[in-house]
Amino acid sequence: MNWFLEQRMAWISEALQVYGFINRQHLQRKFDISCPQAAIDFREYQKRHPGAMEYDASRKAYVSASKLDS
Repeated sequence: MNWFLEQRMAWISEALQVYGFINRQHLQRKFDISCPQAAIDFREYQKRHPGAMEYDASRKAYVSASKLDS
């Protein structure tokens, strides 16, 4: 995995921990990446951390699995 992807993966983890959610627009603005790249990053994150986040269609965001339980 390249350095840039590592940074995005770490930022997804941090956002989920601090805010409890994250969406594609957050990644796009923070890292100046395209919408398709943000979607790819979320798939990669889910592959590396299964069960860490769930997509909430009403919020159009990924929500931390720990926040779903509370």
